[in-house]
Amino acid sequence: MGTGQGSSQGPQRTPAEPTGAIRAAVEYGIDVEMLRANLALTLAERLRRHQIALNTVEMLRKAKPKEK
Repeated sequence: MGTGQGSSQGPQRTPAEPTGAIRAAVEYGIDVEMLRANLALTLAERLRRHQIALNTVEMLRKAKPKEK
């Protein structure tokens, strides 16, 4: 057992360097930091934000001019 320095686990990386599926998601254009921030919220806060967004969408739909 050692301190982890020079171990066979490979080079050390910082948390800011995504790998694997996270890197693929970032390269695809997914905002992983936004996902992390939302997952850090409580369920109640996520539901509150969802309700605000839903209310906004409904308000915009009602404000849209009717098609002929």
